[in-house]
Amino acid sequence: MSSEKGLPDRLERSSETEGDEILYRFANGLQIRTEVFHKSDPERILPLGSPQCSLMNHLLAFPERARGKFVFEPFAGSGPLGFMALEVGAAHAEFLDINPRAVEFHRINAALNAFAPDRFRSITGDIAQFTPERKYDLVLANPPFVPTPDGIEGTLTSAGGPEGSRFVDLLLGRLETFLEPGGSALVYVFQFVRDGQPLVVEALGDLATRRAVEITPSQEHLLPLGDYAEAYRLLFKDSVPAIDHWQGELSHRHGEGLALCHYVIDIGPQNEGNPGWTLRENFAEKFGADFKVPSDSPAELAFGRAFENFVPPA
Repeated sequence: MSSEKGLPDRLERSSETEGDEILYRFANGLQIRTEVFHKSDPERILPLGSPQCSLMNHLLAFPERARGKFVFEPFAGSGPLGFMALEVGAAHAEFLDINPRAVEFHRINAALNAFAPDRFRSITGDIAQFTPERKYDLVLANPPFVPTPDGIEGTLTSAGGPEGSRFVDLLLGRLETFLEPGGSALVYVFQFVRDGQPLVVEALGDLATRRAVEITPSQEHLLPLGDYAEAYRLLFKDSVPAIDHWQGELSHRHGEGLALCHYVIDIGPQNEGNPGWTLRENFAEKFGADFKVPSDSPAELAFGRAFENFVPPA
């Protein structure tokens, strides 16, 4: 347990691995089945880590955010956020993923937790084209956010484009299509940081003039771009020229000293007062210090994130 004050770890997660699959069990009885990182498949279903668990812990601490609500989890993977919302009392959850294999895991996890078929809906589709039948009260999202150099194919579940923001920008740009005026959203991102600010603030646009947006860092120390690029060179030795070009383009576009950090974006109901966005150091209070991303070793953090795009040979 962390000594930092804030929310305790209410998940008390345990897990067991059998072949390519992992079964997670949580203290409130929820069970989630997913897959291992090292599975040789670019469409593998991601295991659960700090991003998913921090949002799940938040829902356990503040169940009123989901209770009785119509919930949407895009980029759902195995569906941990939507299923946790159902476990704390959401009325209904809808899952969207472009990966057709995700539907199978939604069916498995619903059965594991005895959720009735009328409490959830699983949809295979692209966030860029999807339009809901009705708007949602709560959006819970962990989009593919790993910055991925051009020339590296990456994985379906992690590759987020050259700046890691391709799907984050799509979601934020269409959020009013998904959210009720009184609805809210939690979005977990991994962002380049320039002059102390994540680049995602540029994508907020008009959204932040209608809704209050709170951005919370979820790691202690910034990850320098140089360390991150070096991890890609170690993993993708045949793509070093492409990685060098990508790093140079980023520095040219955004300046030297570029770094990376994980954040949670908390988007509130519509507000006529032109609320804007704020950056707050309140991760422990909202999500739990135990779920901060370890960042004391930049090389280890960089390798772990870049490895999400590495598919081991079969």
